Amino acid sequence: MSPRSRAAAPGGVPERRDVYERLADELRQAITSGQYKPGDRLPSTLDLMARTGVANLTVRGAYRVLIEEGLVEPVSKRGFYVRRPNVMTWHMNPGHGARRAQPEMLDGWAADIEAAGRQHREKISVAIEDSSAIVLGTPIGERLGLPEGSRVLVRRAVRYTGQPDEAAPSDADSLADEYYPYELVRDTALASPAPAGPMAILAGLGHRLRGHHDELRPRLATAEERRLLSLPQVSVVLELARTAHDADHKPVLVLHQVHRGDGATFSYETSYPGRWPRAGSPSFQGT
Repeated sequence: MSPRSRAAAPGGVPERRDVYERLADELRQAITSGQYKPGDRLPSTLDLMARTGVANLTVRGAYRVLIEEGLVEPVSKRGFYVRRPNVMTWHMNPGHGARRAQPEMLDGWAADIEAAGRQHREKISVAIEDSSAIVLGTPIGERLGLPEGSRVLVRRAVRYTGQPDEAAPSDADSLADEYYPYELVRDTALASPAPAGPMAILAGLGHRLRGHHDELRPRLATAEERRLLSLPQVSVVLELARTAHDADHKPVLVLHQVHRGDGATFSYETSYPGRWPRAGSPSFQGT
Protein backbone atom coordinates (compact mmCIF):
# COMPACT_ATOMS: atom_id res chain seq x y z
CA MET A 1 0.00 0.00 0.00
CA SER A 2 1.30 3.46 -0.89
CA PRO A 3 2.40 5.56 2.11
CA ARG A 4 0.13 8.32 0.86
CA SER A 5 -2.93 6.05 0.97
CA ARG A 6 -2.47 5.03 4.57
CA ALA A 7 -4.03 6.80 7.51
CA ALA A 8 -1.95 9.50 9.12
CA ALA A 9 0.55 8.32 11.73
CA PRO A 10 0.43 9.70 15.28
CA GLY A 11 1.67 13.28 15.21
CA GLY A 12 1.15 13.53 11.44
CA VAL A 13 -1.52 15.31 9.42
CA PRO A 14 -4.87 14.36 11.01
CA GLU A 15 -7.07 15.13 7.99
CA ARG A 16 -7.48 13.04 4.87
CA ARG A 17 -4.28 12.99 2.84
CA ASP A 18 -6.07 13.76 -0.42
CA VAL A 19 -7.08 17.17 0.99
CA TYR A 20 -3.54 18.40 1.55
CA GLU A 21 -2.35 16.66 -1.62
CA ARG A 22 -4.88 18.63 -3.67
CA LEU A 23 -3.68 21.83 -2.02
CA ALA A 24 -0.06 20.83 -2.71
CA ASP A 25 -1.01 20.20 -6.37
CA GLU A 26 -2.51 23.68 -6.62
CA LEU A 27 0.57 25.34 -5.14
CA ARG A 28 2.90 23.19 -7.24
CA GLN A 29 1.08 24.24 -10.41
CA ALA A 30 1.34 27.90 -9.42
CA ILE A 31 5.11 27.49 -8.96
CA THR A 32 5.86 25.47 -12.11
CA SER A 33 3.68 27.76 -14.26
CA GLY A 34 5.70 30.78 -13.19
CA GLN A 35 2.97 32.47 -11.18
CA TYR A 36 5.40 32.30 -8.26
CA LYS A 37 9.06 32.69 -9.20
CA PRO A 38 12.21 31.58 -7.30
CA GLY A 39 12.51 33.70 -4.17
CA ASP A 40 8.82 34.73 -4.10
CA ARG A 41 6.91 34.49 -0.85
CA LEU A 42 4.01 32.03 -1.00
CA PRO A 43 0.58 32.52 0.63
CA SER A 44 0.71 32.33 4.39
CA THR A 45 -0.91 29.54 6.36
CA LEU A 46 -3.67 31.93 7.51
CA ASP A 47 -4.33 33.13 3.96
CA LEU A 48 -4.71 29.58 2.67
CA MET A 49 -6.90 28.59 5.62
CA ALA A 50 -9.21 31.55 4.94
CA ARG A 51 -9.36 30.90 1.19
CA THR A 52 -9.78 27.11 1.23
CA GLY A 53 -11.49 26.52 4.58
CA VAL A 54 -9.04 23.78 5.61
CA ALA A 55 -7.24 23.40 8.93
CA ASN A 56 -3.79 24.70 9.85
CA LEU A 57 -2.22 21.23 9.79
CA THR A 58 -3.63 20.57 6.32
CA VAL A 59 -1.91 23.67 4.94
CA ARG A 60 1.33 22.73 6.67
CA GLY A 61 1.01 19.21 5.29
CA ALA A 62 0.76 20.62 1.76
CA TYR A 63 3.81 22.80 2.30
CA ARG A 64 5.69 19.84 3.81
CA VAL A 65 5.14 17.88 0.58
CA LEU A 66 6.55 20.76 -1.48
CA ILE A 67 9.51 21.19 0.88
CA GLU A 68 10.38 17.51 0.53
CA GLU A 69 10.16 17.85 -3.25
CA GLY A 70 12.63 20.75 -3.14
CA LEU A 71 10.21 23.34 -4.55
CA VAL A 72 9.65 25.31 -1.34
CA GLU A 73 11.80 26.39 1.57
CA PRO A 74 10.59 27.61 4.98
CA VAL A 75 12.14 30.77 6.41
CA SER A 76 11.88 31.16 10.16
CA LYS A 77 9.35 33.83 11.24
CA ARG A 78 8.79 34.86 7.61
CA GLY A 79 6.87 32.04 5.93
CA PHE A 80 7.29 29.82 2.88
CA TYR A 81 9.23 30.79 -0.24
CA VAL A 82 9.82 29.30 -3.69
CA ARG A 83 13.22 27.68 -3.49
CA ARG A 84 16.02 29.18 -5.58
CA PRO A 85 17.83 26.39 -7.44
CA ASN A 86 21.61 26.24 -7.49
CA VAL A 87 22.27 27.39 -11.07
CA MET A 88 26.04 27.69 -10.74
CA THR A 89 28.47 26.09 -13.18
CA TRP A 90 31.45 24.58 -11.36
CA HIS A 91 34.65 24.15 -13.39
CA MET A 92 36.23 21.05 -11.90
CA ASN A 93 39.55 21.54 -13.71
CA PRO A 94 41.33 24.59 -15.20
CA GLY A 95 41.11 23.49 -18.86
CA HIS A 96 43.68 23.68 -21.61
CA GLY A 97 44.49 27.40 -21.22
CA ALA A 98 46.34 27.03 -17.90
CA ARG A 99 50.10 27.52 -18.15
CA ARG A 100 51.15 28.23 -14.56
CA ALA A 101 50.08 26.63 -11.31
CA GLN A 102 47.27 28.63 -9.73
CA PRO A 103 45.15 28.00 -6.59
CA GLU A 104 42.06 27.36 -8.75
CA MET A 105 43.80 24.33 -10.28
CA LEU A 106 43.37 22.62 -6.93
CA ASP A 107 40.06 24.19 -5.95
CA GLY A 108 38.22 26.59 -8.25
CA TRP A 109 35.27 27.30 -5.96
CA ALA A 110 36.11 30.93 -5.17
CA ALA A 111 37.07 31.71 -8.77
CA ASP A 112 33.76 30.32 -10.07
CA ILE A 113 31.76 32.31 -7.51
CA GLU A 114 33.58 35.54 -8.36
CA ALA A 115 33.16 34.91 -12.10
CA ALA A 116 29.40 34.64 -11.49
CA GLY A 117 29.45 38.04 -9.77
CA ARG A 118 28.54 36.67 -6.33
CA GLN A 119 30.05 37.07 -2.87
CA HIS A 120 31.47 34.18 -0.87
CA ARG A 121 32.82 33.27 2.54
CA GLU A 122 33.87 30.17 4.48
CA LYS A 123 33.38 29.09 8.08
CA ILE A 124 36.52 27.04 8.86
CA SER A 125 37.35 24.75 11.76
CA VAL A 126 40.46 22.65 12.34
CA ALA A 127 40.76 19.23 13.97
CA ILE A 128 43.28 16.42 14.43
CA GLU A 129 41.87 13.00 13.63
CA ASP A 130 42.91 9.41 13.14
CA SER A 131 43.74 8.52 9.55
CA SER A 132 41.18 5.71 9.59
CA ALA A 133 38.43 8.19 8.65
CA ILE A 134 36.63 7.04 5.50
CA VAL A 135 36.15 9.16 2.38
CA LEU A 136 34.28 7.59 -0.54
CA GLY A 137 34.85 4.14 0.92
CA THR A 138 38.62 4.47 1.39
CA PRO A 139 40.48 5.41 4.61
CA ILE A 140 42.24 8.76 4.45
CA GLY A 141 45.45 7.11 5.63
CA GLU A 142 45.38 4.81 2.62
CA ARG A 143 44.75 7.72 0.27
CA LEU A 144 47.72 9.60 1.75
CA GLY A 145 49.98 6.56 2.01
CA LEU A 146 50.30 6.90 5.80
CA PRO A 147 51.22 4.13 8.27
CA GLU A 148 48.39 2.68 10.31
CA GLY A 149 47.67 4.76 13.40
CA SER A 150 48.87 8.02 11.85
CA ARG A 151 47.06 11.27 12.45
CA VAL A 152 45.75 13.76 9.93
CA LEU A 153 45.02 17.45 10.20
CA VAL A 154 41.55 18.31 8.89
CA ARG A 155 40.37 21.74 7.81
CA ARG A 156 36.57 21.68 7.58
CA ALA A 157 34.67 24.46 5.83
CA VAL A 158 31.05 25.29 5.31
CA ARG A 159 30.95 27.49 2.22
CA TYR A 160 28.43 30.27 1.69
CA THR A 161 27.50 32.39 -1.32
CA GLY A 162 25.38 35.50 -1.69
CA GLN A 163 24.32 38.39 -3.87
CA PRO A 164 26.88 41.06 -4.89
CA ASP A 165 25.58 43.51 -2.28
CA GLU A 166 25.44 40.94 0.53
CA ALA A 167 28.09 41.72 3.14
CA ALA A 168 27.88 38.32 4.86
CA PRO A 169 26.72 35.65 2.36
CA SER A 170 24.29 33.28 4.03
CA ASP A 171 23.35 30.66 1.42
CA ALA A 172 25.14 27.44 2.44
CA ASP A 173 26.54 26.16 -0.83
CA SER A 174 28.87 23.24 -0.17
CA LEU A 175 31.05 21.45 2.38
CA ALA A 176 34.80 21.25 1.86
CA ASP A 177 37.23 19.25 4.01
CA GLU A 178 41.00 19.18 3.49
CA TYR A 179 43.05 16.29 4.92
CA TYR A 180 46.84 16.59 5.40
CA PRO A 181 49.47 14.37 7.07
CA TYR A 182 49.58 15.92 10.52
CA GLU A 183 53.35 15.69 10.97
CA LEU A 184 53.85 17.48 7.65
CA VAL A 185 51.71 20.58 8.30
CA ARG A 186 51.43 20.79 12.11
CA ASP A 187 53.60 23.95 12.31
CA THR A 188 52.11 25.77 9.31
CA ALA A 189 49.26 28.21 8.80
CA LEU A 190 47.11 25.27 7.76
CA ALA A 191 46.84 24.35 11.44
CA SER A 192 44.90 27.58 12.07
CA PRO A 193 41.25 28.20 11.09
CA ALA A 194 42.30 31.37 9.27
CA PRO A 195 42.35 31.37 5.44
CA ALA A 196 45.49 29.71 4.06
CA GLY A 197 46.80 28.77 0.62
CA PRO A 198 47.64 25.04 0.57
CA MET A 199 49.51 25.09 -2.74
CA ALA A 200 52.00 27.73 -1.58
CA ILE A 201 52.39 26.20 1.89
CA LEU A 202 53.00 22.70 0.55
CA ALA A 203 55.47 24.06 -2.01
CA GLY A 204 57.36 25.74 0.84
CA LEU A 205 57.59 22.34 2.54
CA GLY A 206 59.15 20.81 -0.57
CA HIS A 207 55.95 19.31 -1.98
CA ARG A 208 55.07 21.34 -5.05
CA LEU A 209 51.79 19.96 -6.32
CA ARG A 210 51.91 18.50 -9.82
CA GLY A 211 48.50 16.91 -10.25
CA HIS A 212 45.52 15.22 -8.66
CA HIS A 213 43.18 12.26 -9.06
CA ASP A 214 39.41 12.74 -8.80
CA GLU A 215 36.65 10.39 -7.71
CA LEU A 216 33.02 11.53 -8.02
CA ARG A 217 29.84 10.00 -6.68
CA PRO A 218 26.27 11.32 -6.75
CA ARG A 219 24.19 10.17 -3.79
CA LEU A 220 21.45 11.17 -1.41
CA ALA A 221 22.41 13.74 1.21
CA THR A 222 22.83 12.60 4.80
CA ALA A 223 20.81 14.13 7.62
CA GLU A 224 23.83 16.21 8.72
CA GLU A 225 24.43 17.46 5.17
CA ARG A 226 20.77 18.42 4.85
CA ARG A 227 21.05 20.36 8.11
CA LEU A 228 24.24 22.20 7.17
CA LEU A 229 23.18 22.99 3.60
CA SER A 230 19.48 23.61 4.40
CA LEU A 231 18.42 20.94 1.91
CA PRO A 232 14.99 19.32 1.48
CA GLN A 233 14.28 15.94 3.05
CA VAL A 234 15.22 14.06 -0.12
CA SER A 235 18.17 15.74 -1.88
CA VAL A 236 20.95 14.64 -4.20
CA VAL A 237 24.53 15.83 -3.68
CA LEU A 238 27.74 15.31 -5.63
CA GLU A 239 30.61 14.01 -3.53
CA LEU A 240 34.19 14.63 -4.67
CA ALA A 241 37.42 13.10 -3.37
CA ARG A 242 40.46 14.82 -4.92
CA THR A 243 43.86 13.39 -4.00
CA ALA A 244 46.71 15.79 -4.86
CA HIS A 245 50.30 14.64 -5.30
CA ASP A 246 53.75 16.19 -5.72
CA ALA A 247 56.36 15.65 -8.45
CA ASP A 248 57.31 12.29 -6.92
CA HIS A 249 53.65 11.22 -7.03
CA LYS A 250 53.52 11.31 -3.24
CA PRO A 251 49.96 12.17 -2.08
CA VAL A 252 50.00 15.07 0.37
CA LEU A 253 46.42 16.35 0.39
CA VAL A 254 42.90 15.00 0.02
CA LEU A 255 40.05 17.37 -0.72
CA HIS A 256 36.64 16.02 0.21
CA GLN A 257 33.77 18.14 -1.02
CA VAL A 258 29.99 17.77 -0.98
CA HIS A 259 28.14 19.96 -3.49
CA ARG A 260 24.43 20.62 -3.76
CA GLY A 261 23.04 19.00 -6.87
CA ASP A 262 19.86 21.02 -7.40
CA GLY A 263 20.39 22.63 -10.80
CA ALA A 264 24.19 22.86 -10.65
CA THR A 265 26.40 21.99 -13.65
CA PHE A 266 29.79 20.35 -13.09
CA SER A 267 32.17 20.92 -16.00
CA TYR A 268 35.41 19.14 -16.94
CA GLU A 269 37.63 20.04 -19.89
CA THR A 270 40.13 17.59 -21.37
CA SER A 271 42.88 18.40 -23.89
CA TYR A 272 44.18 15.78 -26.35
CA PRO A 273 47.92 15.39 -27.08
CA GLY A 274 49.29 17.49 -29.94
CA ARG A 275 50.81 14.51 -31.74
CA TRP A 276 48.59 11.89 -33.30
CA PRO A 277 49.60 8.46 -34.64
CA ARG A 278 49.89 8.25 -38.41
CA ALA A 279 46.77 7.31 -40.35
CA GLY A 280 46.67 3.57 -40.96
CA SER A 281 48.68 2.64 -37.88
CA PRO A 282 47.09 0.09 -35.47
CA SER A 283 46.79 2.67 -32.68
CA PHE A 284 45.03 5.11 -35.00
CA GLN A 285 42.60 2.47 -36.25
CA GLY A 286 41.74 1.53 -32.70
CA THR A 287 40.41 5.00 -31.83
